[in-house]
Amino acid sequence: MPRADRLGIANPGHRTLLLLLAAALAIPVLMLFADRPIAIAMQGLPAGFKNLAADITLFGKSLSWLLLSAAAAGFWAWHADRAERPSDRHARCRARAWTATFLFAAVALSGILANIIKLAIGRLRPDRYLGEGAYGFQPWNLESDLRGFPSGHATTVFALAFAIALIRPAWRWPAFAAATLVAATRVILNAHYLSDTIGGLLLAFVTVLWLRRLFRRRGWPVLDGNEAMPVADQKPRMAP
Repeated sequence: MPRADRLGIANPGHRTLLLLLAAALAIPVLMLFADRPIAIAMQGLPAGFKNLAADITLFGKSLSWLLLSAAAAGFWAWHADRAERPSDRHARCRARAWTATFLFAAVALSGILANIIKLAIGRLRPDRYLGEGAYGFQPWNLESDLRGFPSGHATTVFALAFAIALIRPAWRWPAFAAATLVAATRVILNAHYLSDTIGGLLLAFVTVLWLRRLFRRRGWPVLDGNEAMPVADQKPRMAP
């Protein structure tokens, strides 16, 4: 089995689909029985621990990742444009530009979808429950406190983790450990319920999977663990 497929991203099998189904089914269970007790427990954590979580959670902001991936895409596209054609250097630079574009698209598209879902569902955040005892949903409300599901930070970091798992399979476990840590800070800080972060993970997986298939159909050469580095005489697959 190709290395990247051990996570079931490029070619999800029955085991991966069952795990996704289990995660999806866990969301309503957590909403009913676990989210509120966990939020109450998080209130008792030491201030120093929460301060550390507040620093770590900044890595879940999407803007910096969008800027970095866009800059990388532009950098490699510029080098590809300057390279002799056909040549291995041109093929490699072009593939790297598309790979950075893939990262950008994973973060951007998952973030857009997360904000649409947030607005449509209108889940109250933990501070409303802890301060007023309010728990539930108020769809189509623009207030930030009423747009808790899914977690945007969790969506961003898990989209990055899934994309990295495809591009560099050897980095998959550090990437998922980092994503899990950032997502956990959202729960620690009572910015989100636990089920909100799982919702972000599911959204990230589906988004990256769809983008991977789109890029393959279009023949856009993203480097991943299933493919060798492209060379000059290789031609991209074209959409039917």
